[in-house]
Amino acid sequence: MATHAPINIFIFSVILFFHHSTTVISAATTTTSPHTFVLPVVKDIVKVQYYTRFLVGTPPVRVYTVLDLGNKYSWIACDIYGYNVSSTFHPILCGTPKCSAYGEDGCVGCNMPVVKPSCTKNTCGAYAYTPWGDGLYSGGQIEDTISLYSRTPSTPISKTSLRNFPFTCGDSGPLKGLSQHTKGVLTLARNRVALHSQISSAFKVPHKFALCFPSSSSASHGAMYFGGGPYYLPPSRIDLTKYLVTTPLIINPNSTAPIYSEGERSIEYFIKVRSIKVDGIPVVFKPSLLSFDKDGNGGTKLSTLTSYTTLHSEIYKALVGVFVNRAEAMKITRVASVAPFGACFSSKSIAYNAKTGAGVPIIDLVMVNKSPVLHGKNARWRIYGANSMVKVSPEVSCLGLVNGGSNVRTAIVIGGQQMEDNLIEFNLASSQLGFTSSLLHFGTSCSQFRGL
Repeated sequence: MATHAPINIFIFSVILFFHHSTTVISAATTTTSPHTFVLPVVKDIVKVQYYTRFLVGTPPVRVYTVLDLGNKYSWIACDIYGYNVSSTFHPILCGTPKCSAYGEDGCVGCNMPVVKPSCTKNTCGAYAYTPWGDGLYSGGQIEDTISLYSRTPSTPISKTSLRNFPFTCGDSGPLKGLSQHTKGVLTLARNRVALHSQISSAFKVPHKFALCFPSSSSASHGAMYFGGGPYYLPPSRIDLTKYLVTTPLIINPNSTAPIYSEGERSIEYFIKVRSIKVDGIPVVFKPSLLSFDKDGNGGTKLSTLTSYTTLHSEIYKALVGVFVNRAEAMKITRVASVAPFGACFSSKSIAYNAKTGAGVPIIDLVMVNKSPVLHGKNARWRIYGANSMVKVSPEVSCLGLVNGGSNVRTAIVIGGQQMEDNLIEFNLASSQLGFTSSLLHFGTSCSQFRGL
């Protein structure tokens, strides 16, 4: 069997609720119209994780995987899913150009007599990993066909086959900490094995993808898009592309992966936050925390595996201090804290409305660049109460930020709760991040996804 060293990753289960045509295209199909590709996104409200569903192999097996902006590889628990035989699977062999291009982590083999996806010989190494595991679980990189959905401006949604999608097999070891609905991870990191890179290369569409996470786990669901907009969410008829505030994606020159080679850069998504304001009041802390030091510590990144935005303790304490003062001025009653949150309030003292959610102080992450959408003002990610507050009981709502301590790798980690009901576009071609802030302001939400 393939060697395993402990690590964990989580997988999400996703349900497609939209109807689709039976037209099937593949990466080998030549197309003249631009395609947008889509997969649904479901929220696990217990774990606060976001997952999707797709088919893999021939015959197809349905798998559920958690979305991860930072994992080096996609992986699924192949044997648990019964993904043991596929006529379209093949290993990526050691020493091949593809192995080198995809990031080789050793060369692995398997001593069982039958070759199957989870047991291959002379195969380019990879690992299954999540931050809650006890280590890394090694396996071989393999390729197989997976299913997606796509449409052009003139055609309805249809099935699509993406051939030669690279991933690795894990077992039960890396599943610790994952949503119970999932058994794997789908990477969206800044590398060549990520789904967005594979779609862009295979179908010759713009190298960009967008996330729209739902805020509930009801029958409705969110979506992730590949290849660009337009982005429409009912009942609005407005293309949300027009409202994307953009800021540069920056590269951390030091890897943030669990294992890496010297000189390897991070494959996660970082942005340059210049300051933080609460109701327009600056939050005071050491500005150097917002920049990388010589070891790549500091800065701001986005993480779909982090449930709630996590801050360096100095930033956290300063932000909470201003927030609490402003909340008191709004006659919002503070109550005892509920872990992991440090500032909680009586829900009865908070007003609510359809466009902002909880009526609490507004938090702005202010960027370094100017934004045409904001009429030349600095780009800002505005966090209203719908994203900043977490209702922990009918009586208590807490500020959904977490104190990460003083010894954190990254000073600000923007988590899933703060991404919900925001359209967030990662443009790898121009190295720009686009975001709308809360879609509630546009009279819609990510849960309104009904297809493209």
